[in-house]
Amino acid sequence: MNNVWKKVDIFTTSEGIEALSDALTGLGHHSLSVVDSADLEKLMEGKYGAWDYIDPELMKLREAKTTVTLYISSDEHEQEKLSALHQMLIQLKTADTKSIFGSLECDITNVIDENWADTWKDDYNPVLVGEKFVISPSWVNCDPCGRILLKIDPGMAFGTGLDETTQLCLEALEETVKTGDTVLDFGCGSGILSIAAILLGADSALGVDIDEVAVKTAKENAELNGVSNKTEFICKNLQDKGTVLLSCSHGGTRQKNRPLVLANIAADIIIELIPLFPEVLTPKGTLILSGIIKDRKQDVVDALKDKNFSIQEYKEKHDWICIIAII
Repeated sequence: MNNVWKKVDIFTTSEGIEALSDALTGLGHHSLSVVDSADLEKLMEGKYGAWDYIDPELMKLREAKTTVTLYISSDEHEQEKLSALHQMLIQLKTADTKSIFGSLECDITNVIDENWADTWKDDYNPVLVGEKFVISPSWVNCDPCGRILLKIDPGMAFGTGLDETTQLCLEALEETVKTGDTVLDFGCGSGILSIAAILLGADSALGVDIDEVAVKTAKENAELNGVSNKTEFICKNLQDKGTVLLSCSHGGTRQKNRPLVLANIAADIIIELIPLFPEVLTPKGTLILSGIIKDRKQDVVDALKDKNFSIQEYKEKHDWICIIAII
């Protein structure tokens, strides 16, 4: 039998979150989630540090109401718990002479927990990218209609093809990859760009990421697309240039230089890596850089020109820039 829960959304203010959460905890509700639009504003203002990338999902906070959410099991104690919650909110509202808590209105909906593990999949459907790709999760039976089918399952690693920076890279790859190319992918995330390069005709791809989960996910996605024999993914600190260069240039049968290097990461990390790129690129090799917010474009361009890169093309999508350069 399915377990049914009451999902209770309580609308409050940023100032009221802490006291409201304390009051709810006092009633025995220890598992709470909070949505606060003020967090986005703090992020945008740099109060949590400098950010070059903000997930599109976070941008939705701009329109969100400040909410504290809890769940109440639909059992014999359900009405008792709802009544106690209702009384507590009335007391808070009555004592709130300075309007700290906001409306304290509730929105109550039924949730069946059996669906929680799978309903999120409904949000992921095939998406067309560029002129050649259709990106689809593995559980969808997708007819590519003449396009290249790229199977990527959403997970804990960055890069599903839904974000602008990855789409810009995929569009650049369509124009750049040549049959037989060997590719080096810095900050490979889900492995989507390495896999896409192989599907476009590249002979091999080496992906590097600081996150072990990303490396594991990239290997799984390569298997999903049938390109495990042409891809390799390793876990290294990208900002440790010596270690990365050694890992990418020597050992096993890896090539020292490649005609195509990718980096879809934050601008600051790209700038730190730029002195390394000439050491892993063949003469006249191509560099595709993304993850660069508009405000940082010139910083990256200046760093590239300092190392004698020639800018070939800019691609732009909303606030994001992709740079294609040749050494």
